[in-house]
Amino acid sequence: AAPAAAVPAAAVPAGEITKEQAVEMALKAHPGEVTKAYQDTKKGKQTWEVKINGTDGKKWEVHYEIKTGALVSEEGK
Repeated sequence: AAPAAAVPAAAVPAGEITKEQAVEMALKAHPGEVTKAYQDTKKGKQTWEVKINGTDGKKWEVHYEIKTGALVSEEGK
């Protein structure tokens, strides 16, 4: 866990996930190379969007809700 001092407490509700955690979860679901990971909004929720060039030959876009870590959407092209 990141030290609480690094970010104002109000910005880190319980259960929030970091970009690193989102990347880790996305790679577990879709092994490959992460090309981008950034904050985005999907279905009205603040999410981490992780883009992966998958070892399955697809380009994956995976969205996790920042507040809960829940999977919001995933799409393979």
